[in-house]
Amino acid sequence: MKTRLLFSLCFILAGCGSESSSSAPSTLQSTRLSDNNAPPNARFEQYRISAFELDPGEFALTGERLFLKVYLSSGSVLYLGQIDKQKSILLPLSLPNDEEMVKFDLFSDFEGDRSISRERQL
Repeated sequence: MKTRLLFSLCFILAGCGSESSSSAPSTLQSTRLSDNNAPPNARFEQYRISAFELDPGEFALTGERLFLKVYLSSGSVLYLGQIDKQKSILLPLSLPNDEEMVKFDLFSDFEGDRSISRERQL
């Protein structure tokens, strides 16, 4: 009894959902990047280049080697490396258009120096 009921339900469900009229042919769209080329005059402007300038001489750090970390408020690091203590540094940073502030940490290899953390408007 259960088998017949199950068989008849499957038969009824198999007949549901079909249309009697023919549908219009659909065109397939590809999601591959290589199939969707941008026009030659397209412009992508999610980022802008901003100059970050810092003079390490402004800060009273006595260590021989100075290190600089520049990052966004989201935590994305834009620069991390050793800088020259005697020269000012100019970094071209690629920033998202909605970012106006960057944070930076300046620290040295001398344990008596305190690390310096600041924000700068660009």
